[in-house]
Amino acid sequence: MKKYLVLFCHCLFLFSCSQNKNNGNATAVNDTTKTPATTENTSFIPVTSILQSELNKLDSVQVTILQITTVNNKQDSAWLPADKVKPKLEGFLFPVIDDKTMAALFKETTFNDEGTEAVTFMYDPKTTLPDSMTLRRWDVYFDPNRNKIRRVYMVKQVKENNILATQQFTWQTGKWAKIVTINNDKNAVNPVINEIKWIWDLSE
Repeated sequence: MKKYLVLFCHCLFLFSCSQNKNNGNATAVNDTTKTPATTENTSFIPVTSILQSELNKLDSVQVTILQITTVNNKQDSAWLPADKVKPKLEGFLFPVIDDKTMAALFKETTFNDEGTEAVTFMYDPKTTLPDSMTLRRWDVYFDPNRNKIRRVYMVKQVKENNILATQQFTWQTGKWAKIVTINNDKNAVNPVINEIKWIWDLSE
């Protein structure tokens, strides 16, 4: 709880700063809803800690988890217990995302979207990334009305069988997670798109 409190205070502080800037300049209100504002903050949202907590919550899920696999628009599904799903989601936890490990390589930009009533924290490289860094960028979507993280989105570049692939990781807190792998084999006519989605909240 202490970690979440620090996180939410951080998010609300940045959101409040964005609002105060809007109120102090009436002519810029419309622009701030469309243009990201770069911050100098280096206390990044501890994404890995949040996702680890979300992963641990799967132990208390009372239903089997629906796994949907889609390969180039061909879909298959299966029901799996949480203990079979958790190892498949561990890719969300690496590399570790926090201010200690990422502040030297990435910069934070905030975007207040009044249409969706969310604040987006975007993290992009501020320098050339080392070859060993698979993580390319990530976004965190914060809901100030509910005081919680709504979604985490990450992009990685990895090699599978010596073929460069792009992976897109999405975690909708309390509901589902998804990994999309785009195989960029130069010898293939079209890229192979493999999507695996795990749903534990079937209310939507």
